Amino acid sequence: MRLTPWLGGIVAVALASAAAAQEDPKALFQARYDAFRGAMAAQDQAAVSAILAPGYTMTDIQGEVRDASAVATMMQRMPGGIGRNAVTTVLEATVTGDTAAVKQQLAAKTTRPGPDGNDMALEFEVVSNDTWVKRGEVWLLKSSVQKDLTVKRDGEVFFKQSN
Repeated sequence: MRLTPWLGGIVAVALASAAAAQEDPKALFQARYDAFRGAMAAQDQAAVSAILAPGYTMTDIQGEVRDASAVATMMQRMPGGIGRNAVTTVLEATVTGDTAAVKQQLAAKTTRPGPDGNDMALEFEVVSNDTWVKRGEVWLLKSSVQKDLTVKRDGEVFFKQSN
């Protein structure tokens, strides 16, 4: 079958668009965060370890640095249900060689008894700047630095901090 130059151009653009979509860093890292959140919610330590780079650290909003085991312990102490209701959204992603800078937002919701005994709705939103490193064909999360934290109770902000 013979392709006209016009049809050949359309095919070339379609192939280039498909390749660009496969290489979209936001989509790539969104999939990695989805896997990470799923592993954390399931408390699947092997799956979590397969996503974190050796020496992973998380710097919280107050500047305290935690390693992977401290983060796992912290997640276990979170209010019930919050891990199952967490959603991570990749806001920005830039790949430079075998390193990637990713800005992501974690949003979570839960309910729990308030001081008056009635259920209160809690919402948490954390924006972090993360660094990923490529080892072989796999991207591993090397570090997370929290930049913004907002906590809402029954829809009202009662704590907010930015770095």
